[in-house]
Amino acid sequence: MADVADKVLEETKRFHQALPELLRTRRGRWVVFREGAVQSEHGNEDDAYAAAVEKFGAEGGFVIARVEEVTPTPITAGVLFGLA
Repeated sequence: MADVADKVLEETKRFHQALPELLRTRRGRWVVFREGAVQSEHGNEDDAYAAAVEKFGAEGGFVIARVEEVTPTPITAGVLFGLA
């Protein structure tokens, strides 16, 4: 299981690196991201997940994400303790 988590973490990093380009070409779409690239594009999360599992299996080390700008959330005591 740790191996799958490591793969997902690496793909998440790659996804965020690719995000500026993806925003230009796939804004608002759901993507299956694996091996540093978009493997498929979908209109909703459920379709993206189904396609990813069919192609790579449930532990395929993929990322499913909506292509949108990410606003970082500052980590504060309120966030950490569920007060914000």
